[in-house]
Amino acid sequence: MPIEVTMPKLSPTMESGVIAQWLVKVGDAIKEGDVLADIETDKATMQMKSYEDGVIAHIDHEAGDEVALGDRVMVLAKKGEDPKQVAAGLGGGAKKADPKAEGQAPAAASGENGKRKPAEAPAPEAEPEVEDDEDELAAVGTGGRVRSSPLARKIAAEARIDIARVKGTGPGGRVVRRDVEEFLAGKGKDRGASPAAAKAPAASPQPAAVPPRPAARISTAPLQEQRIPNSRMRKTIAQRMSQSKQTAPEIHVTVDVRVDKLVALRETLNKELAAEKVKLSVGDFVTKAVAVSLRRHPALNATFEPDAITRRGEVNIGIAVALEEGLIVPVLHHADQMGLIEVRKGSEALAAAARGGNLSGDQLSGGTFTISNLGMYGVKQFDAIINLPEVAILAVSAAEKRPVVEGDAIVVGTVMSLTLSADHRAVDGATAADFMRTLKNLLEEPARMLL
Repeated sequence: MPIEVTMPKLSPTMESGVIAQWLVKVGDAIKEGDVLADIETDKATMQMKSYEDGVIAHIDHEAGDEVALGDRVMVLAKKGEDPKQVAAGLGGGAKKADPKAEGQAPAAASGENGKRKPAEAPAPEAEPEVEDDEDELAAVGTGGRVRSSPLARKIAAEARIDIARVKGTGPGGRVVRRDVEEFLAGKGKDRGASPAAAKAPAASPQPAAVPPRPAARISTAPLQEQRIPNSRMRKTIAQRMSQSKQTAPEIHVTVDVRVDKLVALRETLNKELAAEKVKLSVGDFVTKAVAVSLRRHPALNATFEPDAITRRGEVNIGIAVALEEGLIVPVLHHADQMGLIEVRKGSEALAAAARGGNLSGDQLSGGTFTISNLGMYGVKQFDAIINLPEVAILAVSAAEKRPVVEGDAIVVGTVMSLTLSADHRAVDGATAADFMRTLKNLLEEPARMLL
């Protein structure tokens, strides 16, 4: 029997996925674990892998198609089956996509004995932009209507260029961000020095006075009104944030933490770790302290359900990462069992995977508590929205110099504000305050994390 490959659930909240690009074609021999396609979910662009061995007999959808969870995307011929007969026996099914026919060379082709080898002309990667088909056609200048992504249109509008002048390399000739950026780069080169000037011999250096730089002027040009269609990620964020605010009655608890000892310890450790090219951040200490605190206060390491509160057996901390498309929360699993170096490397790996669109399903699921850090923006204090079904989230602000009282004197100390948002259905005020007291003590005396 042929094998039907369906759209898998690649993120916890996924209901459908958009095929960003196929990495295989009809006739390819694939093995279990081979990557078949890049799929744009509500969370990120993720890889769809094969769970079976076989030869691709039929592909149901083209790149750019949105496919519901569980719907068929391709059919594999098993060992001993003729792929052409399998395809012929499917009858009138969904449309068949041949990446080569669409001008998209597959990223990998099958070689002898089913081994995969790089294609001679790999297709350009599809950028992580998702939009509805009806929003893809945009009226632009004198060039008529052009298939383009919202981000490409935004960049073109900001640069004041007619997007119809940009050649698209996306599916079906669609203009994507990369096309606009390359067009602008080429345009910038045209504005450079003339060939004659470039070939002219360099003049000998002469001492000269440096003229004062003119003061920056604020542009008075009228702003251009833009309508940017909501991506799948933005729609999901809107839905989940609205659900959280409407469902969970929040309680907010804020503490000021003096982190002079933590900052000094960080400087000392970073000098010792310089040879290993590891640089700890204040946020790494916060993550470690949160993980230790959750072990001592399991009521915060929980999820809420209508009939029960489940105190989780693992401490898996979600680290909010801001992307151009929106916010995503990859998960640092077993954070309580990690040392500071492991926390740093794990957090860096998650952030890199998130920004590169390479997060796996495991990296996006299983969170028990979330940290949102805006300290790098100089934010003094903020309230974060709970990431349901978790019962709490910590908002981390900037560590800054502030006047503090020591005895009867006022001195300068390094202080940061931390705010806990907790679901009052599951967490009482005293429970939240007790957790924050433990967290404060650990950060002000970081050696206590070792106890």
